[in-house]
Amino acid sequence: MSTCPNSTHDFAGLMAMAQPTTGETCSRLRPWSELTESMTAAVAHHCGGQARVRLLKEGIGAINTWEQHQLKAMGDVYIRHIELSVAGTPRLIARSLTATNSPVVALMQGLGERPLAELLFTDPLWQRATRTIHLQAPTDLPGRAVLWCHQKHQQRLLVEEFFLPALWQR
Repeated sequence: MSTCPNSTHDFAGLMAMAQPTTGETCSRLRPWSELTESMTAAVAHHCGGQARVRLLKEGIGAINTWEQHQLKAMGDVYIRHIELSVAGTPRLIARSLTATNSPVVALMQGLGERPLAELLFTDPLWQRATRTIHLQAPTDLPGRAVLWCHQKHQQRLLVEEFFLPALWQR
């Protein structure tokens, strides 16, 4: 997996260790965990600025059993890790996963430092699952996972988003 230089935190490592949780989402995180629109646009609006995506890491890598189950994929998958910041402050980190043989890989690789929302919310063939999976990463970092499916390719994409304190304590 390739890593971009000057990554100050091991955000990719934290996200890779996240597990589903059955606990209730606290009230201040509920609007974020239940959001059905673009997370990028919502974070930018909430923080009163322009959201900037920084690619942390992308490439082929191993995933957890629960992620394999969601994607219906065994073995390694293509993974993209990003940090979303507003006014230079990291507000959210995200991890997107799809099968290595999926045509979605080429679309994800083409994003660079553009948000995944440009792919998911502009193409009507992407359909979001109604179920949100609540996640907990080490250091009590809360997050969520949402499964997307491309109706033409029948390919799955799992998007995991983690809420940094600068977002939810604002």
